[in-house]
Amino acid sequence: MKQDNLNKDVYENIHISDDMVDSLITDLNSGKRHSDMRFRYSTAILALIIVGVVGFGSIGAGAAYISYKNRLEEMTEQEQADYVQEWKEDDYNTVDESMTRSLTKEEDMRYLELEDEYYKNAVFPENILPHVKTLDEITDDELAFVEEINKIHIPDGELTDEQLLQLIDHEAKYLYTIEQNLEEMSEEPSPADEEVEEYSFNEEEDEFSFNEEDVYANFDVTPEEEQSAKELSISLVKKIYDVDIDDSWNIDIYGIDWSEAGELNEAWVCYEVTITESDAPRATMYQLSLPKNPGGLFSINCSGKKYYNDDTEYTKEEAEPFVEEGQQAALKCVREVFGLGTPDRIEIGKSMNGLGEEVPSSNIAYYLYYGEDAVIVIWNINNKQIYFVEGEGIL
Repeated sequence: MKQDNLNKDVYENIHISDDMVDSLITDLNSGKRHSDMRFRYSTAILALIIVGVVGFGSIGAGAAYISYKNRLEEMTEQEQADYVQEWKEDDYNTVDESMTRSLTKEEDMRYLELEDEYYKNAVFPENILPHVKTLDEITDDELAFVEEINKIHIPDGELTDEQLLQLIDHEAKYLYTIEQNLEEMSEEPSPADEEVEEYSFNEEEDEFSFNEEDVYANFDVTPEEEQSAKELSISLVKKIYDVDIDDSWNIDIYGIDWSEAGELNEAWVCYEVTITESDAPRATMYQLSLPKNPGGLFSINCSGKKYYNDDTEYTKEEAEPFVEEGQQAALKCVREVFGLGTPDRIEIGKSMNGLGEEVPSSNIAYYLYYGEDAVIVIWNINNKQIYFVEGEGIL
């Protein structure tokens, strides 16, 4: 894309890109699910992430799906009350803050595997996670949610698979409780809710605002277009992430036209594709924007615990030793996937927060310029993986 279409220094924080925010807003309005393990579902981003997290996305009606949904719906009244109380007291921003200790990397990887078993194959714990009022009610080696500290007490020793399944079950019920309460709260919109929609972008004043009716419009996707977009998306995920997408994955495709927003044009008419491994809150997910018109905008990104199970972040100085490795990965990606040659120049983006301050990050953003147009490639230091690609006219 042309340089004047974005602020390069602020484009990537690099936890969530502007395009991901746009996509989240879009999918919120169409009832689609999003999740990112960097966030806990009690924060301000809750409304963007939580919608459909346990069943409103497109998914086959398999026995495992029905089983886990039934498990959530059939909680006892006491369980429901416990989770409502937990939600009301929750002011944590991350999953780690809600526990007395973080999971080890080994526990984290087993958690991910068992989470898939829970949501896909109805593998449940033998017992539910206990809710107790005080720490005095449990021993140091017991796993339980403790009301007085509003945290899950995690024993020091390595957690068993049963204990990890109890944590997974706890999170599923917790998210379900939030979802149910949000649905009740949203039945009667308040004046404050209506005001949230009044935004727009003034390029001269460098101010952003949003009015959904003016910014975008959905368009119908024919069965032929849907099949073509599906096949292309599966192929691109394989080429960029080396992941095989089979029929067990959830694939959702819809059309969106951003061309009436601000200075955008026909390049911003896209097929939006979301590919999700399961209904698990931190399941692997790929989001693609495929251009409807020749020369249009393309983007792809990945999310989920598979890609973000290491939260180590780096200052600019600490990231410097990894810049060359990431650059070679970015060049290899654009060469092998999109057939692009050597760029005219390469620039490195800064990781900025909303106040314009440079902050640590686990990602490095490369701006590969071909004339005035830039292909943006974001590479993750921790997993040595391409995270995001965007460019006009590269498909």
